[in-house]
Amino acid sequence: MFRAFVDEGGPQQRTAAVQPQSGPRIGMIVGIVAVVVVLAAVGWLAFG
Repeated sequence: MFRAFVDEGGPQQRTAAVQPQSGPRIGMIVGIVAVVVVLAAVGWLAFG
């Protein structure tokens, strides 16, 4: 029974560990896109 409990608990812990890692990656991508958009707008205003 302990083996069944460990086998059931394993995948749940792995999926819980994967979800927090995807959050910061998405945030970092959105942040980089926002910085590029802001730099493009500043360049457009400066040279336009």
